[in-house]
Amino acid sequence: MPSRTLHAALHAFALQASAALREAIASGDEVGFEVIAAGAGRERRGLYCYEPLTAEFIDRHWSRLLLLEGAHEAQMELAEAGGLEEYLESYAREHRGGVPVLQDALRCFTHRVFDAGSESFEIEAERFEAAYGEIQRDVEEEGELALLALLRGIVCQSAEVAIDDGVMLAPLSELELLPPDPLWRGTHGPATVVALVPGRSLGSFEESLGRLRDLQTALRLYAPGISLAPLAWMRGRRSAWRALPIPGAGRSDGCVIVTPENEAELRAFAAIVARRRPAEGELAWALERFELGQEREDPLSGLTDNLLALRALLEPEGPRSGRLAGRIAALCAQPAQRIPATERVAHAISLEQSLIAGVSVGGDAGALASEIEQHLRALLRDVICGHLDGDLVALADGLLAEAAPGEPAAPAEEIRASRRRAPAPPPAQDPDDWFGAVEESDYCATEGEPTLFK
Repeated sequence: MPSRTLHAALHAFALQASAALREAIASGDEVGFEVIAAGAGRERRGLYCYEPLTAEFIDRHWSRLLLLEGAHEAQMELAEAGGLEEYLESYAREHRGGVPVLQDALRCFTHRVFDAGSESFEIEAERFEAAYGEIQRDVEEEGELALLALLRGIVCQSAEVAIDDGVMLAPLSELELLPPDPLWRGTHGPATVVALVPGRSLGSFEESLGRLRDLQTALRLYAPGISLAPLAWMRGRRSAWRALPIPGAGRSDGCVIVTPENEAELRAFAAIVARRRPAEGELAWALERFELGQEREDPLSGLTDNLLALRALLEPEGPRSGRLAGRIAALCAQPAQRIPATERVAHAISLEQSLIAGVSVGGDAGALASEIEQHLRALLRDVICGHLDGDLVALADGLLAEAAPGEPAAPAEEIRASRRRAPAPPPAQDPDDWFGAVEESDYCATEGEPTLFK
């Protein structure tokens, strides 16, 4: 469909350019001519014609035309329309290095409006509409840019899953044309395409990358082994693929299946994480360390990252206090299982020094590291979703005190004072919050796994 604003802006500029060029002629500047032969054949000599060099005259005065009021508006409309590279490829006589593509497209359009016309530079409606039709055709064929990224370790059963406005998941098999990336062709596990439709400004692309990272964070808070491939790809309807590096990488050994029945739950959770993602404080730092752990080659390699995140949330006194294992067990195991859970967490903590020293850590080390990752994931997810207050230390110590009323609990008041934290605001009552509240008395973070992934 033709754009009225683009047509109006280009027509206004053409009128101003026509007046400026005619004024230059009236001031004494002359349009050059080229002598060409026309109608020549074997039996007769051709006639010589004089063709005005309107393009050369326009180029001589181009810097003046760019200062016209309508030039800026025309370039802004061209930027919104897009498809300029293809338009220039089709109609520009030459490509000028170092010139912004918007200016080059407007210059090419001006040539097409006045080219092969008389040196009077009067606007002919038929010629203007033909020139506008050329640029409009390329705009329509280019269409909107699509930003595609590959999410590894997850697959959706539906042909299309809307996550947010302008964000969609689709099976890799639904993509008719793949980018020139071997990772898209050689996937050996679940993989899903995430598609966004960014604007054409730098800020729009930066926002799109942020939305990609938010989606990756949400999925990592659900299950391990999910990561974006290192390159995203942009493509218009006619343009070539263009690579866009994505910071970070990560494990892609997940086996997550999104069923049609779970799509609404996924959409709600992704929206909650995007809105409530912490920007500062211990929780934000712990989430960052968690994501660094997800980017390691296996859970054992990410053990230190996950322990650092847990210490930030649960051991503000420092590792010498020895309270981390008990607090994790209090929050992530049922009362009857807290003693063996404490022992396993303590064993996992001891692995850290062995890994640093290069000592063999035994066959169950990977399973222990995966448990630590699972505990951290559950706690981060529940705090971000609003199930738990951010002061996990006080909650853990309270659960431990209830289990052993005769023993003094950790100095929770002193800990809270030393952390100088403001009380966390109550969670917003989101209509799309699919996760109910959990009673603190029987809270067990790792048993609250979501039903989204099978």
